[in-house]
Amino acid sequence: MPTPATSDLPKPKSWDEFEDIVWDIYIRKLQDTHAQRYGRSGQQQHGVDIYGQQHGSCIYTAIQCKRYEDKKLNTETIVTELIKVNSFTSPINEYIIATTASRDKNVQDTVRYLNVERQSEGKFLVYIVFWEDICSYLAEPSNFDLLKKYYCGWENVFLCQNQLEEQKLTSIKYLLALDIQKDCLLLQELLEHDEKTYLSEKWQYCLSRNRDIWQNIEFRLLLTQHNSSLVQSIQNFYQHLDFIEDSCKSLLGIKEKILPFELKKQKYVGTIRFDDNMNPPPWTKNLFTEADAISLLNGKKVTAMRFIKLKEKIKTTFELGNQIASALSMSISTSGEG
Repeated sequence: MPTPATSDLPKPKSWDEFEDIVWDIYIRKLQDTHAQRYGRSGQQQHGVDIYGQQHGSCIYTAIQCKRYEDKKLNTETIVTELIKVNSFTSPINEYIIATTASRDKNVQDTVRYLNVERQSEGKFLVYIVFWEDICSYLAEPSNFDLLKKYYCGWENVFLCQNQLEEQKLTSIKYLLALDIQKDCLLLQELLEHDEKTYLSEKWQYCLSRNRDIWQNIEFRLLLTQHNSSLVQSIQNFYQHLDFIEDSCKSLLGIKEKILPFELKKQKYVGTIRFDDNMNPPPWTKNLFTEADAISLLNGKKVTAMRFIKLKEKIKTTFELGNQIASALSMSISTSGEG
C-alpha cells in the first residue's frame, strides 16, 4: 500500500523523463499497450502528449504532461491547454493533465467548476493528476518494476514500509478479533439466562467497554483501506451492541416503574375498585387498586414483548460477531501465508 512517505520521491529532472513515467503508468491504467506518446519536441501537439484507449473500449484518453520545479499549476494554464486540445482531431472522452506540481485545492475547485460547465455542454471532462497521485501509484507493490526503472533502490524502501504496515494491520486484526470474541462471550451469557439477568447493573455498561482498538481512528482508517466491507460489518456489530445495551437500560427503567405496583400486590391480597365519581380516601393510597393492576399488567406486557425482540437481536448480533471474528482470523492466516 502507498504510504505518505511516497511523496518524497524526487521529481524528474527533465520533461522527457516525466512523460516517460506518465506514459508507462497509463499504459497500465488504460490497459492499452498501444497507448503512445504523441508527436515529438518541436511539433505542434495540440495540448496532447500521450493518447490511448481505455480497456479496448471506445473511450479515448488524452494526457498533457506538465513538469514544474517550483512553479504551480494554475487556472490560466488549464484553460490554455483546453483551448489547444480543441484543435486535436481524434476523439477524446477524457482529458488528463498530469503534473509534478503538488496537490492544490484551488486547482481542484477550478477543475470541478469547469467540469460542471463542460458536462452541461456535452464536452469531455478534464482531470488533474498531481505528483502525490503519481508517487502513490508507483509505490503500489504491483508497480515496483516501474519504481525500480525510474527510481532504482526506492522500491526496497517502500517494500520495508509495506511490510511494516502489513505487520501493523495484522496486529490490529488480531486485537480487534479478541475484543469481538469477548463481546460474543457476553452475548452468549445473555442468551443462556432469563429476563432477570438483563436487569443486572452489569448490562448497563459492559457491552461498550471493549472498544479501544475500534475507537482508534488511525487503526480504523488502515483497516478500511484494506477491507471496507468488513469495516462496515464491524460498524454494524457495534451499533447492535449499543442497541442491546440501551434496551437493557430501557427494560430496567420499565421494571423500576412497575416495581411499586408489584410490592403493593404482594402486601395486599385482592384489589380495591373505586367508581370514577368517587374520591378515594387518603388511607387507600398504599392499597393495590384496579388502576394499579392495569398499570402492572401493561408494564409486564411491554417488558415481555421487548424481551422477546431483544433476545432475537442478541442472537443475530452474536452470529454476526462470530462471523466477523472468523473473517478477521482467516484474513490474518491468509496474509501470513502470503
